[in-house]
Amino acid sequence: MAKKIKTLSFFIVILSLVLSVSVLPNAGKASAASPITFTILHTNDFHGHLEPAGSNPGMARVAAVVDDVRSSVGASNVLLVDAGDEMQGTLLSNLQKGEPTIATFNAMGYNAATFGNHEFDWGQTVLIDRTTQAAYPYVTANIVSGSCDASNWTPPSFAQPYVIETVAGVKVGFIGVTTTETPVITIASATEGLCFKDPADSILHYYDELKAQVDVMVVLSHLGYNDGGYGYGIPVYGDQTLAAKLNTAGKPVNLIIGGHSHTNLSAATVVGTTSIVQAYYSGRRVGRADISFDPDTKDVTVSWQSLVVSTTGAEDPAIKTLIDTYASDPAYQALINQPIGYSAVDLLRNYNGDSMMGDFIDDAIYNALNGDAEPTNDVDLFFNNAGGIRTDWCWDGAAWTNTGCTSGLHDPGLLNYGQMFTVLPFGNATVVGQMTGADILQVLNQSATLGKGAIQPAGMRYKFYRYSDSLPGPQPFAWGAFDACVINKTTQVCEPLEMDKTYSVGTNEFLAPAGGDNYAAFKYMTNISYWGDMLDAVNGYVSATYGTPATAYTGPTGDGTLDGRITRDGTDAPDSGSIIPITILHNNDSHGNLAKGTYVGFTQLATLIKQEREHNPARTLL
Repeated sequence: MAKKIKTLSFFIVILSLVLSVSVLPNAGKASAASPITFTILHTNDFHGHLEPAGSNPGMARVAAVVDDVRSSVGASNVLLVDAGDEMQGTLLSNLQKGEPTIATFNAMGYNAATFGNHEFDWGQTVLIDRTTQAAYPYVTANIVSGSCDASNWTPPSFAQPYVIETVAGVKVGFIGVTTTETPVITIASATEGLCFKDPADSILHYYDELKAQVDVMVVLSHLGYNDGGYGYGIPVYGDQTLAAKLNTAGKPVNLIIGGHSHTNLSAATVVGTTSIVQAYYSGRRVGRADISFDPDTKDVTVSWQSLVVSTTGAEDPAIKTLIDTYASDPAYQALINQPIGYSAVDLLRNYNGDSMMGDFIDDAIYNALNGDAEPTNDVDLFFNNAGGIRTDWCWDGAAWTNTGCTSGLHDPGLLNYGQMFTVLPFGNATVVGQMTGADILQVLNQSATLGKGAIQPAGMRYKFYRYSDSLPGPQPFAWGAFDACVINKTTQVCEPLEMDKTYSVGTNEFLAPAGGDNYAAFKYMTNISYWGDMLDAVNGYVSATYGTPATAYTGPTGDGTLDGRITRDGTDAPDSGSIIPITILHNNDSHGNLAKGTYVGFTQLATLIKQEREHNPARTLL
């Protein structure tokens, strides 16, 4: 009996324990996890500005800002990424094809980057060298190797569509996209064999695959903040539209880190559930995205700020030493200080008209081609796009600077290789081919829009008319070139451009045969041949012709003035030039539709006609 009582008591005790445990709140369950926070720092459009210059603080100061954030939140909680255009833009970076910039990015511990259009400026061989040098991956989902077929998603050998980084235990996916303008705004050979697909379609192609592996999705974008890109007339869209497309598809990303447009945002732009950010350019800002991830709900929140990099701030000593090592390299110093020739006039660009720098450069190539021992590269005229001439050189009495240019003659100043390279940094080859007068006039008419500045010529003169106003619709209101003539190399008489005559034309390989800067007529150039680096031709001619103070360049007229080879007739104001625009209004197929609805209606039509007539009553026909 006693044994049975003991056994019963034992079971009662066990049952009591089980019941007591079962009624404890959340017994046996782990407590809810706290949200995890980490930081993504980012740059874009750095353009090789390793050394301080003007408003650009230099990369040692950018590194110091990065260091401060890493110290405050813990280095293991920080990722550092870039949204493209890292290398092209300064003498130190360009002369060594971006090697110092990538070395600096490596030393700073970048985790990922995407391609900007300028990453292709030196061709794919150099790009492969730089991506091989990089200790971080390059990501691009919309650049494929081979055809643009819908089924082709073969990544190029120098990149991958996305990369996954783990920070603070959170898996972050970075997927990249690059502007589809790239094949148009770089030399044709640079993107040969590549296809730049639609960015949103490309992200959607990889979306489910990447989403299944990560907690947070980030796009590294080199599309630009707004639609339209660089304004080449190509139907491209920017980050805001990209975010809208992804949200509409039900596949949003958490964050788009942008570049290309050099946008200085003060706060993130939110489209749907996507934050869009960008950090100015040339290292002037560092973007900071503080991200919170909730492991239970999978919710992601983004808090963003733009960190100013002061031109007088602290510098990271290790990064400064690395940059100084490249800048002080004896071979580099010897190259940039190599004397080229003298100028006794300031070399000022005029993007929209006659230009001393344009004349200096273009006349040098024109004369170099026509003055060598090779008759097959003789040209009747030469063209450069205004945007291809990259800087001014102004003499301050002791040295060349980039500001303060004046007109007239001054004491000769010696130009060195580094200064000449800064004028023509792209390494474009000189192209010679044949064009008809009609094709050349089309180039001049496109130039007259000033959409990409006035085409800079040698061996010819032209006038153009451009009048724009504030009325709705395509601008400018009227434009065109006229009185174009080509200089006869024997008589020096400028003879009228003949539409059906074939001319030998020189230019750079960005314009022909690709038709860069919207100069589509260069696509019609035939019998094309290539004649080496344009800068080499300029330097060779300048050295031989202006190599001493006594023979310094004194402008195309020899007295420090321009020769009027580009003449703008009038200004943007109406009736300011000799060309008089008229407006012809027309209507058709009204079919008596007086009322509104799907039709404009005669009341609204009459209002439009009245507005036009009031704007320009003497020159409006109906």
